[in-house]
Amino acid sequence: MLRFSVKEHCGLAVIAALCGALLFIVALSPPTLADTLYEQPYYKSEEYFQAYCQAVRYYNSRLSDQQVRSIAEAILHYSYYYGLDPRLVVALVACESSFRPKAVSSAGAIGLGQLMPGTARQEGVNPYDAQLNIHGVCRVLCGHLKRYGDHGEYMRTGYSKGLELALAAYNAGPGAVEKYGGVPPYPETIDYVGKVLSEYRRLLGFQ
Repeated sequence: MLRFSVKEHCGLAVIAALCGALLFIVALSPPTLADTLYEQPYYKSEEYFQAYCQAVRYYNSRLSDQQVRSIAEAILHYSYYYGLDPRLVVALVACESSFRPKAVSSAGAIGLGQLMPGTARQEGVNPYDAQLNIHGVCRVLCGHLKRYGDHGEYMRTGYSKGLELALAAYNAGPGAVEKYGGVPPYPETIDYVGKVLSEYRRLLGFQ
C-alpha cells in the first residue's frame, strides 16, 4: 500500500493543481497559426483562400501582400475555431476599421476589430497585433452569439434577431442590450448594426 506523509500530500496537491491549471489553459487556447492554413479543414482550395485575400485588399488596398495574407489567414483560422462564418467577420472588420490594422478611435478602440483596451486585456490579446486582434474579435463575437443566438438562421433566411443583438452587444456592450431588452436606442449602435448586416448580406449574395 502506498503511504504519503502530510508534506508529501501537500506536494502532490500542488502538482495536481498546477497540472489542472495547465490543462485548463491548453483547453482555452486555439491552435496556433503555426498549424498552417493548409492543414486546417476549412482550407478548401487556393482559390478559396485567395478569395479572402482579395476581400481584404478590396477594403484596404494599401496593405502589403504579407499583411493581406496574414489577415486572411487569421480570419479563416479563428472563424473556424470559434464556429463563425468568416464572411461575418469580414463584414464586421470592414465596418469597424476598413481593415486598417493601426486604426484607433477617439474612444480608444484599437485595430482591425476596434477592441477596447479593457476588452483586449480580458481576452488576453494584443490589439495592435493584427492576427491577435482578429482572435479577440472572433472570441468576443462567438460569446455574444452563444448568448443571443447563432448566425445560421441569418445565413439561411437573411434575418436573425440573435445576430442583431450580438452585433449590438459588440458595439454597445451586453449590459446595454440587457438594459433595453434589445438593440439599444443609441443612434451609433443602430447605425452600426445596420451597416454590418448590410455588408454581410452583400457577402452572402442576398443583395
